[in-house]
Amino acid sequence: MKTLATGEGDRDITRGELANMDRFLDSHPEIAEQLEKDPSLIKNKEFVEKHPELEEFLKTHSGVREEITENPKAFMRREERFDRHEDERDRDRRMGDRDITREELATMDRFLDSHPEIAEQLQKDPSLIKNKEFVEKHPGLEEFLKANPEVREEARENPNAFMHREERFDRHENERDGRFGDRDITRGKLANTDRFLDSHPEIEEQLQKDPSLIKNKEFVEKHPALHEFLQTHPEVREEFRENPNAFMRQERRFDRREDAHNREMSFHDHDRDRGNVTSFGQFLGGHTAVAQQLSKDPSLANNKEFLASHPDLQDYLKSHPGVKDELAKNPQAAITSAAPPATTTPANPPLEPKHKQ
Repeated sequence: MKTLATGEGDRDITRGELANMDRFLDSHPEIAEQLEKDPSLIKNKEFVEKHPELEEFLKTHSGVREEITENPKAFMRREERFDRHEDERDRDRRMGDRDITREELATMDRFLDSHPEIAEQLQKDPSLIKNKEFVEKHPGLEEFLKANPEVREEARENPNAFMHREERFDRHENERDGRFGDRDITRGKLANTDRFLDSHPEIEEQLQKDPSLIKNKEFVEKHPALHEFLQTHPEVREEFRENPNAFMRQERRFDRREDAHNREMSFHDHDRDRGNVTSFGQFLGGHTAVAQQLSKDPSLANNKEFLASHPDLQDYLKSHPGVKDELAKNPQAAITSAAPPATTTPANPPLEPKHKQ
């Protein structure tokens, strides 16, 4: 494998290592920003452990780990130059490949932001976009490609180039939102919106496809829950309507960060969460009517009127604050993980076989 001359001695830093690091940083702009400001953080055990994606990346890329920890500043300088060269190469490529439009990249970016699991797999292996079996296993992706034939054509023509361009588009959008405006969109506003959208997936899906719907009076009035949310959160309403696209991008990034944080927390709090799931599953198994209604509409778990009409559930949640907290954070996930097979089968144990006299 060829190494790159630097004039600084680090001739064992290969292009492959720089490319791997560049792809990782492109898909993790917050980590990239912090390492660009202070490369020595890569040697900070606490910093690495607080970023599970970075920790996992370094474990699986020992060559990168060795080089970057040996001389963080030199490695990051090299990575930044590599990144600039890639940008220049992309610009040159665009001169001869002008049919990949910004709109197509934006469309793909919105889809990947709202489907982080698919995004993660395509970033690791862009050629999966041409894999019929992979696409069919992900109905959301299959439907998206059918509805966006121009994106499908460009992505399949050169998967690596397309995903590389999409990652750079995403990074530039993140930088623009984070550095040049919308600084008054606070974490609290995003958290409130994220909780609302998590409990109203149909509204979330429509707003992800077309954020401008938030300014459509008819759309809002047709969704009373959204109308009420905006009325009771005027600061969210103001920011959302001022720039719907930017707000939804930031909300998606917030949601992805929360997912990553929740995965980390679930690793540390597995036993506690398993206890909550088991307990709630047992409750649902003994209250099949409640279980069926919650399965159809998980947001009912946080509906005061519904709880008042189901005192058993209300009493259970009062005596199990951990389950109540999980339902408040993400009712869909809490109910899906707890819903037992017992909701569709008799709860009574099988009868003992009779012995012949």
